[in-house]
Amino acid sequence: MFLRQQFLEYICQTSEIPQGFEISSAQGTYLYDKNNIAYLDFISGFGVNNIGHGVPEVIKAIQQQSQVYLHSNVYGEHVQQVQIKLAEKLADLLPAHLNSFYFLNSGSEAIDAAIKLSRLATGRTEIVVCKNAYHGSTLGAESLRSDEMHRAAFLPLIPGIRFIEFGNIADLKFITSHTAAVITEVVQAEAGVRRANSEYWQAMRQQCNDHNSLLILDEIQTGLGRTGKLFAFMHYGIIPDLLLSGKALGAGMPLSAIIANRTMLAQLFKQLPLAHITTFGGHPVSCAAALAGLNFLIESSLIETAEEKGHFFELLLKNNSIQESRREGLFMAIDFQNKIQLMHVLRKLFEQKVLAEGFLFSPESLRIAPPLCIEDFELKMVAEIINQL
Repeated sequence: MFLRQQFLEYICQTSEIPQGFEISSAQGTYLYDKNNIAYLDFISGFGVNNIGHGVPEVIKAIQQQSQVYLHSNVYGEHVQQVQIKLAEKLADLLPAHLNSFYFLNSGSEAIDAAIKLSRLATGRTEIVVCKNAYHGSTLGAESLRSDEMHRAAFLPLIPGIRFIEFGNIADLKFITSHTAAVITEVVQAEAGVRRANSEYWQAMRQQCNDHNSLLILDEIQTGLGRTGKLFAFMHYGIIPDLLLSGKALGAGMPLSAIIANRTMLAQLFKQLPLAHITTFGGHPVSCAAALAGLNFLIESSLIETAEEKGHFFELLLKNNSIQESRREGLFMAIDFQNKIQLMHVLRKLFEQKVLAEGFLFSPESLRIAPPLCIEDFELKMVAEIINQL
């Protein structure tokens, strides 16, 4: 209790009643509390721990880089081998067009940099985004949020933002010659795993092409195998002008990236030197962890099994209270009747030593996003708990 009291006294909380789980260690798919009791992680740190906790290869890479040097200069000035190796590995896995990288610390930073880059590259100011999307919490990212009540608390936000309905082809007409960029999630995560069909994505890509507007895909939460592909856009046969990655990219360490071609990223310094700089972006220890994590993800075939595991879990669910479910790979939303029922489900899961959560913009939905290394027996265990409620 003493440590929890210190937590409440010294650490700023982000909710009125924080979960207050006292973690002592983590390994594989489990977090351990102060009494060394194991809790199954069913949220992966909100999309960070796709490969699980305590991966030996990642720990070793962090230790090795830490022994060489931790930090040398602001991003983009010194040649750092581990950073280059990470970029080279990612480039090998991505379409040829996506071959240049600007590393930052967080998803919100990547969003802010993408907004600035799109305006520099096109000379336009309008940004088109989808309603009910979540892109982060910095002032720039907050400006892309459609919730009027939330927006009102932080006014004035950045101007020039136009909102459209996600998945609505008719709304694509609002992408015009005034549009610098469309910034969108491929799967709307915090809206409760909402997807659009291939026709929509093809039409959006064409509309951006027709008006020389940039297509910027936010894969901060859906990237690195979560949906059964390295990135979710690979399901739909399109290639973005800019790809944004984060969360799982760092394999547990803070890291994000803007990915584009060299000519596009050069706009960040050619038109306006130091237009977007970051002291710790692309930190060598984070890059070392990311490279080791990426290699582990590929070599362990976790991407290929994500769809199988998601489908397996979906078939296990037999609770009559479930109104609907939506899934892409091993990322799923389960809708219950209302928020009260969801809170009951979350309490029961916690009592059975399962750490679960909901979504920001889908108050009745249960988030299913365990580490990709989760075993079938663990999925069965959670499904049985849900079915017995």
